[in-house]
Amino acid sequence: MIEAVERTVRSHGFDVIRCHDLQATLAAKGFEIAPLVVFDVGSESSSADLCKMHVYTEGDVVWVSAIRPVALWQEIGAAKQETNAEAEASVVSIVDAACS
Repeated sequence: MIEAVERTVRSHGFDVIRCHDLQATLAAKGFEIAPLVVFDVGSESSSADLCKMHVYTEGDVVWVSAIRPVALWQEIGAAKQETNAEAEASVVSIVDAACS
């Protein structure tokens, strides 16, 4: 699923800016958690992230989720009113395509 998310992000014209394997990071510090990878998705040419996407497991189920751009931008004080609808649609499309 991680590869599917990375591939889908790129096919939608965005980049995986950073990939955080939280399970591996915490395991190195002696903590065990279920698999959890967080992607910072955006554009290399822009300092603003489009969104944060997550791949994680609950039991035997693998989930893909995202923090929607509007919520993220409001939280960091970078509201972009003119691109909100387009960004939201892109994120939903990426998650749907990665899971199909």
